[in-house]
Amino acid sequence: MSDWLPRLNQNTCTGCGDCITACPTNALALVEGKAVLVFPDLCTYCAICETICPVDAIELPYIVVRYDQKQESIRGTIKYEEPKV
Repeated sequence: MSDWLPRLNQNTCTGCGDCITACPTNALALVEGKAVLVFPDLCTYCAICETICPVDAIELPYIVVRYDQKQESIRGTIKYEEPKV
């Protein structure tokens, strides 16, 4: 399950708290001045935190699925790159 949760880059996070205020499930909190996903089970993957973050410190990985009619198969790719430190 941890692969499909918001990823918060602690090096980029400024601790502004915008994501915490906007989170509809209160899954985020400030810990030592940085946003942290403290209640992962509450996260609904709504992407509000990713959208509102002014410094792009939050990323939600997802799978892009394409259906290949010629091969009658489904292919998926994961959208996520490790943050550059």
